[in-house]
Amino acid sequence: MASSNSLLHLWFSHAPEHTTNIFVTIIASGIVLSNRSHWIASIVFNWIGWSFINFALEMALFQHFFFAMAMSTLLSWFAHLARKKLVEKQMELLQERDLAIQHEQEAKAATLAKSEFLAVMSHEIRTPMNGVIGMIDLVSRSKLDEQQQGFIASAKRSADSLLIIINDVLDFSKIEAGELAIELVTFDLERFFAELIADQQFLANKKGLKLALTNHSYPQRKVVGDPHRITQILNNLLSNAIKFTESGHIKVHYELVTVDDHLQLSVEINDTGIGISEQSLPFLFDSFSQADMSTTRNFGGTGLGLAISKQLCELMGGSISAQSKVGEGSTFHFTIQLQEAVPTSISEKTPQDNQTLSSFDNLQVLVVEDNFINQEVMKAVLDEFDINVELANDGLEALSILAAPESTKFDLIFMDCQMPKMDGYEATRRIRADEVSGHIPIIALTANTMNSEKEKCLEVGMDDYLSKPINTEALYAMLAKYQPS
Repeated sequence: MASSNSLLHLWFSHAPEHTTNIFVTIIASGIVLSNRSHWIASIVFNWIGWSFINFALEMALFQHFFFAMAMSTLLSWFAHLARKKLVEKQMELLQERDLAIQHEQEAKAATLAKSEFLAVMSHEIRTPMNGVIGMIDLVSRSKLDEQQQGFIASAKRSADSLLIIINDVLDFSKIEAGELAIELVTFDLERFFAELIADQQFLANKKGLKLALTNHSYPQRKVVGDPHRITQILNNLLSNAIKFTESGHIKVHYELVTVDDHLQLSVEINDTGIGISEQSLPFLFDSFSQADMSTTRNFGGTGLGLAISKQLCELMGGSISAQSKVGEGSTFHFTIQLQEAVPTSISEKTPQDNQTLSSFDNLQVLVVEDNFINQEVMKAVLDEFDINVELANDGLEALSILAAPESTKFDLIFMDCQMPKMDGYEATRRIRADEVSGHIPIIALTANTMNSEKEKCLEVGMDDYLSKPINTEALYAMLAKYQPS
């Protein structure tokens, strides 16, 4: 359109100086058009139109304007090349962006698939582990001779070790899925460290190691944080220190300082163990990474403990690092953020301080569980509390029991979530929809400990949540919590 307008203007004006409009159009073609064929068509159109007008009207200064047209065409060519390269670069960037988005989506899908796989595998393993640990616990409380007690104790240690590995894998999948939440609990820091060191002292003494705890004086004893996750970090580091130290000592030093508007807990663990090579140190906190990956390695483990510790430190606003020399030992240092506990005039007591043993006589409980061994474990534990127990193999059977005219009035229902015929979620929805004679507390029993699973249980109408393997103390606390007054 610009070329046609310039040529028509020149034709009707009969003024040679209006050829400058064509120069501008030719140069603009190079700036605007990146397609080679389009640019050539534009240049040819301008040249043919200008030549025809000059010969038809016999305009003056033809040679002068011919030279200007040639220069304009040359300038247009360079502009066209620059424009073409720019467009090609833009296309490459767009392709790279699309490829990056595609890779990001694939990575997210792979991470999600891996997390789901780990969660499913953890669930499938924790379900039979509930039976294993439950049966071991029941046998350990029966009458055994000394040799049998030793066998059971060994089986319990092996089961606990396996459960630690399963929990590590599950925690790792939780962190990757962004479902691991940090709790805020008030606790006594000095007492916390004293009890934790006392728990590890047995293992250290067994190897002839000296385990020492020191700290800098600080005004606060009560702090707010997540003692469970701090314990997890310290247990990972201390168990490694004990495992990799054959002689000498392990020193734990901690101090609490005020940084801006929060407290910072700084912990250092020093050992005289085998040490870590310089080549292995940069990868020490990577997932599934170990300093010794050979088939003849002397020490076991999944390689997840330090990776989880690093991620937990970061979730709590801190960091972790390590220094080591082969044959001389290692020093691990980590920091986390804590908050000051709000002073209260009411004397604080732990649940253990004011807990009294409850009697569960005449308590009627319905256990909905499809796994026969887990049924036996739950029934045996509840029988020890003198609780009247009835069993259902799935959600449909539970609904039939509750709907029967002669049905017992249940005080509590323990509901497995994943069952054939009808799962615990649907069974709970129907129980809640048909409730007319009062609310029956329903406690979820599941091997899936993801936060999304807990939320799903509460959304369908369950009142609380117990994860497998079932801990006897947690079960007792749940019974006490929902016992009719």
